[in-house]
Amino acid sequence: MELTLAIDLGTTNLKVGLVNELGEILLLYSSGVPTVSNEAGAAEHDPEQLRDMVISLCKKVLKDNDKGQVKYIVSSGYQFGLMMMDEQRKPLTGLTLLTDTRSQTTFSDFISFYADEDIYRKTGCPLISQYVLPRLFYFFRERPELYKKAKYFTDSKSFLFEWLTGEWVTDMSTAGATQFYNLQDYQWDEGLLSKLHLSGEQFPAVADGTQYSAPLKKEVAEMLGLKEKVEVVLGIYDGAALGMGLSGFEPNVGIINIGTTAMLRIPGDNAVLDQDENKRIQAYAIKERFFLNGGALNNAALPLDWMRNNLFDINPNDPDLLQISHEPPLISLPYLTGERDSQTGPYASGVFFGIRRNHSKTDFARSVLEGVAYSMRYLYDALRENNMPVKEIRMGGGGVNIKAWPQIFADVLGVPVTLPPGNEMALVGNAMLAFTAGGIFKDFNEASFSMLRSGERIEPDKKAVDIRDKQYRFFKKLRESLAPLFKEHQEVRY
Repeated sequence: MELTLAIDLGTTNLKVGLVNELGEILLLYSSGVPTVSNEAGAAEHDPEQLRDMVISLCKKVLKDNDKGQVKYIVSSGYQFGLMMMDEQRKPLTGLTLLTDTRSQTTFSDFISFYADEDIYRKTGCPLISQYVLPRLFYFFRERPELYKKAKYFTDSKSFLFEWLTGEWVTDMSTAGATQFYNLQDYQWDEGLLSKLHLSGEQFPAVADGTQYSAPLKKEVAEMLGLKEKVEVVLGIYDGAALGMGLSGFEPNVGIINIGTTAMLRIPGDNAVLDQDENKRIQAYAIKERFFLNGGALNNAALPLDWMRNNLFDINPNDPDLLQISHEPPLISLPYLTGERDSQTGPYASGVFFGIRRNHSKTDFARSVLEGVAYSMRYLYDALRENNMPVKEIRMGGGGVNIKAWPQIFADVLGVPVTLPPGNEMALVGNAMLAFTAGGIFKDFNEASFSMLRSGERIEPDKKAVDIRDKQYRFFKKLRESLAPLFKEHQEVRY
């Protein structure tokens, strides 16, 4: 049986696993990836350290296995990565992460600078500060000497693929989160880049990550102890790989990843752009005429971790987390690191509303779980309002281990939530892509039939749905009322 060596690079963890054609992860190793911060707001990965970690974990996974069965290597990586390189292609910076906030400081100027461009219509990316284009603008405006030295610009996917194959290529779903990949012609948008004195030639070639592949370089094969010919499949971004591993991109099935951050996506044949002025939907191409539409949250398990580290411990299996109070509810806007929608944006911050003396630690923890789910409802409603119905949710990520959370999501969204049978479904999704690209399966449907299994299915509680709906309407009103104050609050200084 042929095997795939699957690599999943996230902002906080690197995972490498060996996956067979039945969707079984035969062996898995993971490691935390250190964040480097050399100046205020910076959050980067060191590229040399990252490469060494990939080598180390791959060697561990392959050590006691039949290397001759490994026919494919495939990787998924995080979006929003930017590394600047000089004319000799030597790094001038690390790879930026989602949590890099430097572009927030120049974001207002960025909006004015591009005021005459319809960026959302061109790229499917709303005006938020995490994308690569605002990050380039930050360096252009605030670090001109460093910016002038930069000749080439790479991301997490093209960095890994070039090291593995020698080809400088990224995939469409990673390119889509730059905010200068044009969804009409599937090319780098020269008009947006030229305003920063750049051109598409300074960025990697873009290919269909579900099909494009290249041979593993001889020196890397020898380093890993792989003697047989191995094909490296380009792959897609990490959230899309998880979606593949949860649903096989089944139509009308929503994909939720609930981890440090969270996302909601639904596959479709067209890029869906939100008709609402708040531009709640992001559209990322997986390949030509196939997109993941939806939105994402900066804050999911992150505010829970903050609460554990700074306030009090939380029992994730506490049955009281599911209780619905008959008193006026404690409401949380859990936006510790800003948000990605244009209404609240990077200026949003955390809020507990309605605190009373009888509220307990459990009440505060529950309000955060609910606040994340209500924030996801905001994105879910955007999909429905733009003619993208969702019949079911497939949910993955570490957040599913908090027993109450999937039920809260089912009640808030009003649709069934199905959990995976195991963890690390992004590795399975990666392997599904590799086996399909290699011809083991004729399409995603056949790969899904062979490799995917369903876990527990959680139905909405009808009584809870009605109560949650009423609470959500108040949550939404509170959120909208505070939106203009978030930015004003940023200007308050001692």
